Amino acid sequence: MELRIRDLESQVSTMKTSQEDSTKTELETYRQLYLEELKVRKSLRNKLNSTNERLSESNTKLLMERQQHQTLLRTLTMSPGLEPPYCGHFENNLVLNGNLNPRGNLVIPTLNPRPSYDDRETSLWKTQRELEKRITRALEEAATEFE
Repeated sequence: MELRIRDLESQVSTMKTSQEDSTKTELETYRQLYLEELKVRKSLRNKLNSTNERLSESNTKLLMERQQHQTLLRTLTMSPGLEPPYCGHFENNLVLNGNLNPRGNLVIPTLNPRPSYDDRETSLWKTQRELEKRITRALEEAATEFE
């Protein structure tokens, strides 16, 4: 009977030791996983901060470009007569002489050397759309890098 008790005590001791070893191993595994998670979180936080900085810079650039564009549009719309008037060459006081037929050559340009206001405005709108597309593309790329 004593032998049986010793045998059982030995088994209990072995089981205790085995359980302690198992607990230590499990604890070490969880500790490693926790440390790895901390590294991943730190890396993600750094990426997020970097992406937020780039996003802020892009937003600032976009805002500045929009303000410049609006200023340019205001300047163009407020400018009187953007094109020089084209008038023919009339000789001495045609109206005063009662003769409305010019004695000289009437100059009518066939090609306009300066773009019209509408052409410039269209060009500015195209440029603005292109800038917005580029900024959107850059923001999407930054978002893709973040993922």
